[in-house]
Amino acid sequence: MKNFLASLQLQKDNPTLLLAQFRALSSQIPILYVLLIINALAVAITHLKSAPLWLSLYIPVALSVVCVFRLCWWEIRGKENVTAERAYRLMKLTISGAGILAVAFGGWAIALYQYGDASQQGQIAYFLVVTGISCIFCLMHLPMAAALTTVITFSAMVATFLFSGNPVFVATAVSGLFLILPFLRVINSYFQNFVGLVQLTEELKQKRAEAEELNLVNSRNALHDQLTGLANRRSFFLSLEKRLQKDPSSPPVLGILDLDGFKPVNDVFGHAAGDLVLKETARRFVALVGEEGIVSRLGGDEFGIIFPCSMTRKAIADLGLALCAAVRDPFEIPDGSVRVFGSCGIVYPDIGTYTAEDLYEKADFALYQVKSKRSSGVEFFSAEHEKILTQRHLIELELQANDFAKELKLEYQPIVELKSGRVVAYEALARISPDAFIPAAERTAVIGRMTRILFAKALEALAIIPRHLRLSFNLSARDICDHETSMALLAMITRSGIDPRRIEFEITETALLSDFDTADQVITMLRAAGISIALDDFGTGYSSLSHIHRLGFDKLKIDKSFVMNFDRDARCMNITRSVANLCQNLGIASVAEGVESEEIAEGLKAMGVRLAQGYHFSRPLPLELAIDYAARCEAEGSARNSLSA
Repeated sequence: MKNFLASLQLQKDNPTLLLAQFRALSSQIPILYVLLIINALAVAITHLKSAPLWLSLYIPVALSVVCVFRLCWWEIRGKENVTAERAYRLMKLTISGAGILAVAFGGWAIALYQYGDASQQGQIAYFLVVTGISCIFCLMHLPMAAALTTVITFSAMVATFLFSGNPVFVATAVSGLFLILPFLRVINSYFQNFVGLVQLTEELKQKRAEAEELNLVNSRNALHDQLTGLANRRSFFLSLEKRLQKDPSSPPVLGILDLDGFKPVNDVFGHAAGDLVLKETARRFVALVGEEGIVSRLGGDEFGIIFPCSMTRKAIADLGLALCAAVRDPFEIPDGSVRVFGSCGIVYPDIGTYTAEDLYEKADFALYQVKSKRSSGVEFFSAEHEKILTQRHLIELELQANDFAKELKLEYQPIVELKSGRVVAYEALARISPDAFIPAAERTAVIGRMTRILFAKALEALAIIPRHLRLSFNLSARDICDHETSMALLAMITRSGIDPRRIEFEITETALLSDFDTADQVITMLRAAGISIALDDFGTGYSSLSHIHRLGFDKLKIDKSFVMNFDRDARCMNITRSVANLCQNLGIASVAEGVESEEIAEGLKAMGVRLAQGYHFSRPLPLELAIDYAARCEAEGSARNSLSA
């Protein structure tokens, strides 16, 4: 009992709980007073003629006035923000007030019980039980007040009815006597759940605060390169935009530096050696540029420089040459020393309006011109460069103006299982007109947008294609080496609701060679999402078996140059057989492209090639015809199975 009473006490050392109790009470107690006023006045009105006026009118009116006063107080002051100490004092007063009001209303009801007939006495019973229980529930967030009200209300009812001589009232009193303990247990259980909820809410707030603090730390880290300690790409552009906003008429001078010969350092000596070169490069650049300029690592071996605004064009050219010369000095690594070279593109803008992206694009283009000449050094963005960039922008605008998305179409070539003759998938093939779109898109970097447009059409087709069929989609070298494009494709799949396991991306061997490490990261991410990866045109590029093993391809597609000459050239037959055996040993599927005759299809099947596509089965078809073709193959396969059975 002692522990029970202790659990109901106000916890002065827990300010969070005190404030939570007070807030809950401030919304519940006004309801309590409304119930008391309505029910008390209802009893008073029915007893006006049967009881003395002081008992039937004056006392209930006086009690109601007190309730109205307290109701107004809670409505006005209860909504105010209070301290934990003030909440503690107010709730102690509320406990005392609850006891006083319970005694007052209970005593009044008992005094009124002796007047009136059986119906009026029944109303008294109703008042004590229903009103008492309602008030108890309104006080549940203050368990001591609720418990006190429970004991007083039920005790008054039991004392009044137990010796009334009326069997109904006696039974009511007995049942009320047995209800006291369950009510006290309910009050305690409810309050303990409330305490747990408050604690949980507080823990969630603390975790949210910790997460916000962590986000703040991450935000600070997000502005610095973790390896070199330099400002990173994001910070670089923020600084550039800030300077442009401060003095738009005098844009800063911007340089982009690239380390030539850095990739072999990583490949030969490992990434640890490459990291040492990058950190030492950063130190040398900072020492040369000084505090007035900004040195940033933009990514990989690319650095950005915002030159001090006080420098002349000649001084900037000299500093650019000095930066390139600085990286030509040997870098000490654990296995000896290495040398790299530097190229630098600089934009020295005229007076005018520029954006950060404009300046970066011009400096990067100047850097590209240096590297295209295969000579390290410095080159300023020039009027001739401006003409070339303008032409590129015009091409892109023309493509956009012509709304080339409408010109992009997909056709679907069935991929057939040789053993059953059934269609198991389609390869989505772009049909683009005019032919100039592709080279123009590649020159202007629109190829990524074109990929997204075509892939959106492919996803629309997948929503229509029967669910047991998959779709194969080709990615270019630029796509597979671009995190932004790959993330966009994953987002499109998520939004479409298509099962990623129905999608297969095809990449070529040459795509791997352009940037193997990035391709590895992108492929790993795609496969983790459930997407299959096929190596297209296998045998025509330079992939090694280690690449195939490391990237974990799900499928190899045998290039059609071998398959089409399969029945005429022994070397092509042997190469095809070797690839089929390789796939069997690796436990992955093999797909033959360019199958144009029954003889080739049968020969491939005999070698263990599982899947095939080509004109022997079907040309690339519009979606509706492709679906019809798959249905016919399915029907023919079922018919053959029925006959064989």
